[in-house]
Amino acid sequence: MRIFGTSDNKCGVVSFLVGNIHHYDMGMLLDKLGVAVRTGHHCAQPLLQHLRVLSTTRVSLGVYNTEEEIQAFLTSLAGIRRQMGYGE
Repeated sequence: MRIFGTSDNKCGVVSFLVGNIHHYDMGMLLDKLGVAVRTGHHCAQPLLQHLRVLSTTRVSLGVYNTEEEIQAFLTSLAGIRRQMGYGE
């Protein structure tokens, strides 16, 4: 799994890719499990070009999310990774 960003000053928005799973496919798989994410270039094409990435999947977490919702995202993501042969 590749997480984009720095290790300092994190916020509740995390962009990521898992192996060679297309960002759109990841979004559709998560959606089928009841998890809403955004996919695409997120109006950051110059940055993505610099990173040599076409697009990413992005999850946004905030004070409005419950621990159960965050756990549902993590569990769903782990299940997809396992299903696609990437382990947990």
